[in-house]
Amino acid sequence: MSNTTNVSIGIIGAGWVAEHAHLPSFLSMEGVSIGAVYDTELSRAAHLAEQAGARACTSLSEIDQIPLDGVLVCTPNHTHYEIAKYFLQQGIHVLCEKPMTTTAEEAVSLRRIAEVSGAVLLMGFVNRYRDDIRELRSRITSGHIGDVQVCEVIWRRKKGIPRPGSWFTQQKLSGGGVLIDLGSHMIDQMLFLTDAPEPVACLAGLHSRPVQQGGYSNWLGSVESQTVEVEDTAIGMIQFANGMLGRIHVSWQDDVEGDAVEIHLKGNRGSMILRTLFGFSNQGLYKQPSLQFSRAGEDPEWFTFPPKTDVLIEFRRQAQHFVDCIRETKQPYITAGDGERVIRLIQLLYQSAHKGLVAT
Repeated sequence: MSNTTNVSIGIIGAGWVAEHAHLPSFLSMEGVSIGAVYDTELSRAAHLAEQAGARACTSLSEIDQIPLDGVLVCTPNHTHYEIAKYFLQQGIHVLCEKPMTTTAEEAVSLRRIAEVSGAVLLMGFVNRYRDDIRELRSRITSGHIGDVQVCEVIWRRKKGIPRPGSWFTQQKLSGGGVLIDLGSHMIDQMLFLTDAPEPVACLAGLHSRPVQQGGYSNWLGSVESQTVEVEDTAIGMIQFANGMLGRIHVSWQDDVEGDAVEIHLKGNRGSMILRTLFGFSNQGLYKQPSLQFSRAGEDPEWFTFPPKTDVLIEFRRQAQHFVDCIRETKQPYITAGDGERVIRLIQLLYQSAHKGLVAT
């Protein structure tokens, strides 16, 4: 497929992230069209299909009638495996929202299916495309702080449960709470930034509070029901084979002044702290990202990033990478193996939360 050939994309799942992030990103690209929008609710599929000039579908058999080069899977977590498998086995390329699957066993199977089919399976770890993360990664690989000894990843929200009562908060549909949601992004960051080897031990705790009363809502929507079966806070530690210690703290509702992401890295030559915010929160604590770099025993230096002028820049870059992989018949730089490693660690942390320290 040449670089000028039109690429037809199917949107599988017409929820918030599809409408507000993925769809506008693909529509902004030359030589890319949306052929179909699928959702189990026709009204939602039709709403996005009208914006895209696409066909609305409520069954996968309908989509089979539409020629597609690739699909974006952004359905509830428990459906990722079967839907991605369905398209990969037809040789249709897949961009899969996180998490890859809800179990490590399914992740292994999906990776193997992608390898056999030869189709692209790009994991939707969209924050890897951010300028602040790229800068942080560049400094780490350039040896600014030496060998990484400790990596701590934090994403805490003040009021950020995704529509309490929705599939996000139902165990069978989501596979877990904030750990599999925000934690998917943060564990991927830990592995991506440090090139961490295999884990040798995990320890985690899960916690939750009642949903705040009085019309709870945020940028994702309002309360759908009082059914919240999953954790809203997760804290964990991971010991890796090279001796590096990883720590994760993620929360949907916490005692903080505003929503924030922090990544702390300590090496044998110095340390770095990135303060930023992922996602679309309107309660961000930091006005713009900043990076603090300290050589061992010296005063810190500061690097401030310019404010974002394009709120979808990382989604546009992700969409472009997916299309480039399709056109150039190349495998993505975020692989199925990356998605597998993340869900494996999440599964180990959940096991630890229920059983205690888990050695791998």
